[in-house]
Amino acid sequence: MRVLVTGSAGFIGKHTVTALTEAGHEVFGVDKREGGGDILDLANPVEAAFAFESTPGLSAVVHLAATCSTPGSLNDPLGTYRDTVTTAVNVLEGARRADVPVILVSSVKARDGKTPYGAAKRMVEVWAKEYRDAFGSYVAIVRPGTVYGRGQEGSPESGWVAWFLKAKLEDHPVVISGDGSQTRDVLHVSDLTRLFTKMVEDPRSYLGQTWDVGGGLKNAVTVQQMADFIGLDYTFGPPRYGDVASYIGKNDAPGWEPEVEWRNGIGRLL
Repeated sequence: MRVLVTGSAGFIGKHTVTALTEAGHEVFGVDKREGGGDILDLANPVEAAFAFESTPGLSAVVHLAATCSTPGSLNDPLGTYRDTVTTAVNVLEGARRADVPVILVSSVKARDGKTPYGAAKRMVEVWAKEYRDAFGSYVAIVRPGTVYGRGQEGSPESGWVAWFLKAKLEDHPVVISGDGSQTRDVLHVSDLTRLFTKMVEDPRSYLGQTWDVGGGLKNAVTVQQMADFIGLDYTFGPPRYGDVASYIGKNDAPGWEPEVEWRNGIGRLL
């Protein structure tokens, strides 16, 4: 199959390209940054159209191109809208014209997030559902939560698991926002890309639905528990705006469940 991966220079994008390629698919990557195939700004409708015109015969699109920082969306809400909503609408339109199914990667924060980032993801889901209903577009929405794995960039603003690992490597104390009881069902990136591969290969089992995925209850861990497991020096700071107490995925995608237990996954990274 010929598959287009947007946001292919990002953390999940790179792993997705690798997983699909190893599964025997012909993969084309686009990103506005270097390091992920063709350099195209999908928020520009002309460049988005070119992404589809230059890759005829596609079987699927895995749409990952978007901003990924909740605090960043508070600092730059207009940039978040452009890089998340405008980009997704242009990809949906290109896929509609090419009659190609789209696996649209959203976020659990589309469900619970109280920030411009969560709002942008909700808007993307609304557009996707309207394209499905109005035009008969083939769309599957995936809502991952906290994803981690090799090659992830971490900072106090985003990628908190990677930031904790980086802080451990650099012997850097961290400040935990709030009391550290926030619970996340962390999901290893290999489990997520395995789901993407299944969706590309068997789209009829997944299209037309919203799949809320994560590590599940067996991988639910509080922020403080993660800091203790890694062995961090930490203090507590003020709660972060929009930080929901608990994210646990429904994990009802057929034929899939996470395989990497969080202690094993973090231990290998350490």
